[in-house]
Amino acid sequence: MKLDPEWQGILEELLRGKVRAVILTGGIGAGKTKTAAAMAAALRTAGHRVGGVISPRILRDGITYGYRVRDLLTGKEAPLCSLDPPGIRFRRFYFSPEGLRFAREAIIRAGRQARVTVVDEVGPWELRGGGFAPALEKVLEAGKPLILTVRPHLVEKTLEGLGLRRTRVLRL
Repeated sequence: MKLDPEWQGILEELLRGKVRAVILTGGIGAGKTKTAAAMAAALRTAGHRVGGVISPRILRDGITYGYRVRDLLTGKEAPLCSLDPPGIRFRRFYFSPEGLRFAREAIIRAGRQARVTVVDEVGPWELRGGGFAPALEKVLEAGKPLILTVRPHLVEKTLEGLGLRRTRVLRL
């Protein structure tokens, strides 16, 4: 996926500290994860270390069955959630405790080792302190630049809940 020139400029603003975070927003299937991965790749190509997680969908017969989680520093993946148990139930998915631990560790590692941290995605569970929230809090404390994916109806709650200022919101 080639980055829009405007988005490249926004990444430069992020690196210079002009903005604290970039929020990619759109509905299911709008391209949030693909855009976050493309931005991470563009930053890597420019010589910056990028970490955190992206969460690609698992489709079965055209239906979202679950999600995997990929560590952007190592390239390793783990199952995150599925429609079927076992796991920690949140809404319609069952989250793997191992997948959550894997994701949290990847986010914390990115906060320590990377220039930019990606978190795909910040949702209702994170806004209630669950999911990726414990790791995201540590990255926020470190003050590192962030790229977050968020559904449209949660953008304002995310900005407020995470105390983000100087944020660019890109609607996909």
